[in-house]
Amino acid sequence: MLNQIQLGTSPYAQLAKVMERYSEERTRGKVVDYQDYATLQNKLKALDINEGKQSWDTVWDMVETYLSYSVKTAHPQYFNQLWAGQSEAALVGSVIESLANTSMYTYEVAPVATLIETEVLNRLKDVFGFEQGEAQVTTGGSNSNYLALLLALHRQYPTLKHQGMHGLPKLAVFVSADAHYSMDKAMVMSGIGLDSLVKVPVDDTGVMRTDELERLLQASVDNGRVPVSIIGTAGTTVRGAFDDFASIATLAAEFNCWFHIDGAWGGAVAFSKAQKHFLTGSEHADSLSWDGHKMLGVPLMCGVIFVREPGNFDRVCNLGDTSYIFHQGAERQDLGPYSLQCGRRVDMLKMWLEYTYFGEAGFEQRIDTFMQLSALAENRIQAEPTLDLQAKRWINNICFRSVPPSGVDLNEYNKRIREKLYQSGDSLVNVAYLDDQLTIRLIIANKDVTKQDIEQFFDHWLMTAESVRKELQQCA
Repeated sequence: MLNQIQLGTSPYAQLAKVMERYSEERTRGKVVDYQDYATLQNKLKALDINEGKQSWDTVWDMVETYLSYSVKTAHPQYFNQLWAGQSEAALVGSVIESLANTSMYTYEVAPVATLIETEVLNRLKDVFGFEQGEAQVTTGGSNSNYLALLLALHRQYPTLKHQGMHGLPKLAVFVSADAHYSMDKAMVMSGIGLDSLVKVPVDDTGVMRTDELERLLQASVDNGRVPVSIIGTAGTTVRGAFDDFASIATLAAEFNCWFHIDGAWGGAVAFSKAQKHFLTGSEHADSLSWDGHKMLGVPLMCGVIFVREPGNFDRVCNLGDTSYIFHQGAERQDLGPYSLQCGRRVDMLKMWLEYTYFGEAGFEQRIDTFMQLSALAENRIQAEPTLDLQAKRWINNICFRSVPPSGVDLNEYNKRIREKLYQSGDSLVNVAYLDDQLTIRLIIANKDVTKQDIEQFFDHWLMTAESVRKELQQCA
């Protein structure tokens, strides 16, 4: 990559050349130059850390090695995670925030950034229906979901801030069986414990069963537990399902629970008039999390949590003697006191530039295009006799698998196809499990992916499946 770049120039000029060349190559060739762990480890040993080299040639050699063996997440055959692609406007923001290198805790050190973050969050509150509430930037959905649980706890038990968990009754928190694992982590970090996390069964489309939720809520109360929070999901990790938010809100009110929606992935449908119906009922939620770095494609990280009632962040996060850093007066310009974090990047600069360049109309078009391409993928699966659509398609998660030859284990067959595609570098797609059955989870979240790229993926998949089938027959 760098052999055509003249070494010895200023690091900033060199960096610009590296970025330009990588941007040109990120959509070409293989998704990844696959190396197994031991092989790659040996290659990296040649780049041993030696103090005091002070050599830019060595630095650029390391950069070349890093980029050469990294996964090209902007490649049109990368369908592996709930994020993909590259948006140049937001990328500029990501570079500039590192160049300026400030932190978001005080207006004093981040005057422009404070105004930008406030403006963007106000705009996003309008989009997600939290106009009269509050919002803050987080490191992502896991951090947002943890904070939402803390907000629920502190509203339920106002003495918690000073007296801690001692003396509290047994608690209960309710999530979908398909909820993100960050809720398990939140239970541990909050001190409530995993035994108090109740996982509610889902129906055959992946939606939390509210009849079961009601039963489990009442059972918890009957067993002496206090329901603290119910977490619904807008776009589950595997199937992309949306829970019945209106019904959950009714139960949350009946049992005096905080109602949080994990919308880190699917919450982005709020930008689309055609897709926003999936969020019906979310207007009753106490809080909602959303990640701009997922479906919208802003460079990682760009998480937000919205809260319906002002004052909750202050109740949980604002504490201690902070006169050595916060000097604000009545205007409360500093954002740091109301955040879980102290030092924090200027993540909203990326979102601000993305907004400026594309606007909400551009975001809407992006979301709608993902849905159109996902429908194309769904149709291709249904048209192929050797492919099986495993779950209802809600948004841009597509769960499918290949039908194996007679006598071949279904899970191992599909896993082998996926691994061959990954190791060849032709395509990268992920796997998950639905009722112990392995599924191939195709995620379409790259704004530059086209119909041809989707067709190419399935061509790759089918050819590789045929290759695996022949290998298995020869071994039989």
